[in-house]
Amino acid sequence: MHKYFFDVTDIALYVERETTISGIQRVSLEVIRRMVQRHGPDRVKLALWDRKAQSYVALEAGALTGMETFDADVLAQIFTGRAVRAAETVPRVLARYRTSRPKYVFHYLLTEVQAWRGNTRYFEKRGSTLEAWPRDKAQARQASAGGLKAAAPTARRPVREILSDGDQIIIMGPTWDMPELGTHLSMLKQDHGARVSLLVHDLIPLIKPAHIAGDFSKTFHDWLLRSGEYCARYFANSENTAKDLRQFLAEKQIELPVNVVPLAQALGAEPVPPASEDSFEAQLNHIKGVRRHILTMAKTPYVLVVGTMESRKNLWRLLQVWARLAQDRDMDAPRLVLAGRIGWHIEDVQDMLRATSNLQGWVSIAERPSDRELAYLYENCDFTAMVSLYEGWGLPIGEGLSFGKTGVVADNSAMPEVGQDLVEYCDAHSISSIYQACRKLISDPTHKAALEAKIAQTTLRNWDDVASDFVRHLDPD
Repeated sequence: MHKYFFDVTDIALYVERETTISGIQRVSLEVIRRMVQRHGPDRVKLALWDRKAQSYVALEAGALTGMETFDADVLAQIFTGRAVRAAETVPRVLARYRTSRPKYVFHYLLTEVQAWRGNTRYFEKRGSTLEAWPRDKAQARQASAGGLKAAAPTARRPVREILSDGDQIIIMGPTWDMPELGTHLSMLKQDHGARVSLLVHDLIPLIKPAHIAGDFSKTFHDWLLRSGEYCARYFANSENTAKDLRQFLAEKQIELPVNVVPLAQALGAEPVPPASEDSFEAQLNHIKGVRRHILTMAKTPYVLVVGTMESRKNLWRLLQVWARLAQDRDMDAPRLVLAGRIGWHIEDVQDMLRATSNLQGWVSIAERPSDRELAYLYENCDFTAMVSLYEGWGLPIGEGLSFGKTGVVADNSAMPEVGQDLVEYCDAHSISSIYQACRKLISDPTHKAALEAKIAQTTLRNWDDVASDFVRHLDPD
């Protein structure tokens, strides 16, 4: 029977510098976990490009099946084989260096110098503040004095040694900055009969290049073009992405199949257990693992925006809308909570929030929330908002639906595939359109309740459905 090798190179690199899992990584891990549950660890392996050794190695995938949520610290141990500082035991501005002791020590000392100099910009660029630095250090010391988690040994073997003719290599994340991996995949295809499949999440760097940093659009273009040398097929995460991908392949005269596997309308983490008025223990479990400032955010009504904060997410227009809503005396406007990490080209958003003290308190930021915290925020929000200029899928839309929450959603790209007829749509380029959509859900509780009732009657797509579709395409017989 054929084996499946799921490439996790992008996840390994990501968890070395980040403390939470992004949307793309979550997609990969959810599918891998379910594939292991279906076929067992003997047939499903992880594959990782080791840059230092310039080798493509296989790892056991079984450890993923026992993870209730995807802990970045545990994943970093699995992929690096090194001891890792737990994220909660390091100050926030140093979290990305927790997997490397030399880097951690160097940047700790550097941060101390910047604090001594009163360099507020240094801390703001890293999602913190100068005032928070002493408090973050104290909390980190209290957590465990910056101790290291012991890393379990991770057995590795070169993929080429265990690869059989017809085995599948599935790449579900970005590998665009590793041309040497592309060369190796071409060799595995030519010499070992590997069948390589590539999941394309979007072509945003080619469609919206003005929202992309540096020369990344050119890097992305060259990577996608070269993938035609080693791929046997492509997967697309939506019909819209498939349309964009087929157009690219046609322009480049690449004739390869594109199979559509829509993503799930569900959050990877289990929903927060419901609290019971009769059980003190249930009340405590309900907030376990949720940081105090996030609990505080959820005490008053709010609308939730989830995702990396970058210019493509259209946050500037959304903030203009909230400034108008806050002045509307005919209704009680909820607050706006932005949950995610800081991304590309949002200086205008940061400047606006800084100049207005977060719109006089109407806006709160939950930076890098954990799976548990994200679930808590979804559960307690009034509705979600995703008014992006373009999306390959739109995970937060579906995640909100899985918690019974409708949302205000832009009517472009793939987002209507996720929201279906369960959300309120708007024109992402029109502040007035976004305003009217938000105001309708806020001021018309009957309409909002009708959408929520429709959500409750809808069978939403889950991760087992996604895995089933992958199996159907990978093993058509």
